[in-house]
Amino acid sequence: MHKFYTVFLMTKSKKVSTPGAETEFLGNGLGYTRAKNGGVAMFTIDGLSDDDAERIDSYKRLYHPYIGENICLSVGAYHVPIWGERHNLYPQEVDALIRENKLLPGILRKQEDFLYGHGPYLYQEQIADGKKVRVPIEDDEIQAWLDSWENHGVDNYRDYLRQLIADFYRVRTCISQYHFAKGRMMKGYQRGSVLALQYVGADEARLATDEPVTRKRIKQNDCHYVAVGDWMLSGSTDFEIYDRFDPADPYKHPNAIAFNGCKTFGKWVYAYNEWFAGLREWVKASNLTPKYLNSYLKNALNAHVHVKIPQAWVQFHTNTLQMLCQQNVSNTDPAKYVREYRGVKLVEPDSNKPYGYSPNMVDDLIANELEKITSLLSGEGKNQGKLYATTKVGQEGWEFTEFPSKFKDYFDSVIKYDERADKVTLAGIGISSSITNVENDGVISKSGSDVYYNYIVYLNALTYAEQFVCKEINRAIQLNFPRAVEQKIRLGFNIEIPVRQQDTTPSDRIDQNPPVG
Repeated sequence: MHKFYTVFLMTKSKKVSTPGAETEFLGNGLGYTRAKNGGVAMFTIDGLSDDDAERIDSYKRLYHPYIGENICLSVGAYHVPIWGERHNLYPQEVDALIRENKLLPGILRKQEDFLYGHGPYLYQEQIADGKKVRVPIEDDEIQAWLDSWENHGVDNYRDYLRQLIADFYRVRTCISQYHFAKGRMMKGYQRGSVLALQYVGADEARLATDEPVTRKRIKQNDCHYVAVGDWMLSGSTDFEIYDRFDPADPYKHPNAIAFNGCKTFGKWVYAYNEWFAGLREWVKASNLTPKYLNSYLKNALNAHVHVKIPQAWVQFHTNTLQMLCQQNVSNTDPAKYVREYRGVKLVEPDSNKPYGYSPNMVDDLIANELEKITSLLSGEGKNQGKLYATTKVGQEGWEFTEFPSKFKDYFDSVIKYDERADKVTLAGIGISSSITNVENDGVISKSGSDVYYNYIVYLNALTYAEQFVCKEINRAIQLNFPRAVEQKIRLGFNIEIPVRQQDTTPSDRIDQNPPVG
């Protein structure tokens, strides 16, 4: 008897071939078999030690995150590797987690703003004092091309870059569609060949291949196509297939799409956000904090007052209800019915017939009295005036005492965990709390030097992000204007490093008390 697990095993040992499959034994009853059609199964033989079983479980846990990219969806004649852990909605998964969190939308927006700076600008790279520096330039020809994008029915280049930045910080992927002029295939034709670039959302684009996918693990270089559509619609076949942009032959395909993803270690097709997996549970916990607190306020016992109801009071009103019901039943004139007593209905409204006495009437009467008291004790918060009621023997008046509760302890523990989750989130994303306004319960750090130096360190780490986001627009500039290569003209983001107050003259400092009016 064998146990089979659908996981991949890469270790090599003794192999045995059969007409339909190849089986490899690795020792200690562990092995795998590979069918000719590409299917792979791992097996163990009964009677193994606990250590062997534990090792197999570790194999399963190890391979689980990596098997997903070998799962493909079929879109016509094309195979689409899924993006995510056994689903094809990784960008949507990241976005959903971010949207529900109180910190992440603002933090990511700040990261986007830091990278975008004062916006895109053209510059030349020059060497000054042995260092590479940027010199801003004005190039009317290139600028005119950038400003013409909207004339071709796409977003302007500033919005295009802004959208790419958002995708970069969420899924480390930037996707651009090339729109070419009709003359792009003419021999020697280059000038004006790229009319514009268009942003394509990472949520709607997936890589695709028309090669067989059963014989080897798919790599990004195997995917020569990009499928664009709504992956949220299960079973949908309404997708557009585009050729993938080929930098070695840029004019090969009309309207090709450049699909660029940062390489994630161990992943061969798509990029994955380096912080998402590690912070996912922390972010989920932070997202649940307000739900826990609101649910506690809404549903927990949280009685502020314990009401002790004297048994004598209950008995008095029981007797009164019995008497009134008896009078109504024996009374032949409906006009003389007692229709209600302290909120308890004594006559059926539709048939106009009197009710006979029921113990439920006493319960209704007590509930009505408690509702009146609760309405007086309640504030604006929903259900803040809940009561816990018992009967009390031997006294006429109701007695109100404070009901012991653990509100503070519960709220303090939840809030403390939430604060820890926020700190872990900031550390995992790699941005200091001093430049995100989320230090000390939302109060920005009062240390100017702390903010300044953390900001400088952060800005110096934006080089790769800028190069990645601007990759295709700089390629298009070089295709349209070959001189840009020789003149080292590029497009980047105007990110200015602020000058400290003590390094400026008083006349150049921001006026702390500007004149009014």
